Amino acid sequence: MERFTPCFQGRPWADGMEVIHAYLLPQAGVDEELLALAHACRPALLDYPIDPAYPAQAADPGELHVTIEMVADAPTAEISRNEQQALIEALHGELADVERFETEVGPPIGNRAGALLDVWPDAQAVALQGRVRAAIRTARGAAALQHDGGRLHMSLGYSYDSANSDSLNSRLRAITPRRAPLQVDIVHLLNVRFAINRDTGGWRLTWEPLAAIPLGGN
Repeated sequence: MERFTPCFQGRPWADGMEVIHAYLLPQAGVDEELLALAHACRPALLDYPIDPAYPAQAADPGELHVTIEMVADAPTAEISRNEQQALIEALHGELADVERFETEVGPPIGNRAGALLDVWPDAQAVALQGRVRAAIRTARGAAALQHDGGRLHMSLGYSYDSANSDSLNSRLRAITPRRAPLQVDIVHLLNVRFAINRDTGGWRLTWEPLAAIPLGGN
């Protein structure tokens, strides 16, 4: 692994900048198996230069998330409240007939940016991503879709220095069970902020909620 650096419009993120994202979030009291899997990984992550996305308290999801899409045409500061409301309304309209579903995440994998859980099966999640992108395109235009996050995944933590991912993966392979269900019934629109963590020198993610869009219009 190497030090993770988030990007916006193909360039390194500006410290403290905020950008609107659509995320899936695990829920305490609902996704209990998933949170147990994530917390089982935490001791291994702490032995490497990885800042876990969740605290030590069991069943606390912290900042665990699956990125569905970034609104990449402008930072949040340049998107007015009326424009944000138009985006929220477009998402409500686009997702009103999308049924809630269950998928799975796992196994835990160390990679270049830290550690993650891949989403699989992913057909419904990818279809949902397409609908979210359609809503963003309707509200913001094609220029808002510049982000390529690769395969859908849940980040366990971001790396703040270089290390050997092979040895981390040996630790993670010993963790069982290897996979866990994720209930998908809400798309969260969030104001996401990446800033330098002064303790580690790495990037830390935080967010403020803008809207929660239920699938199926419920």
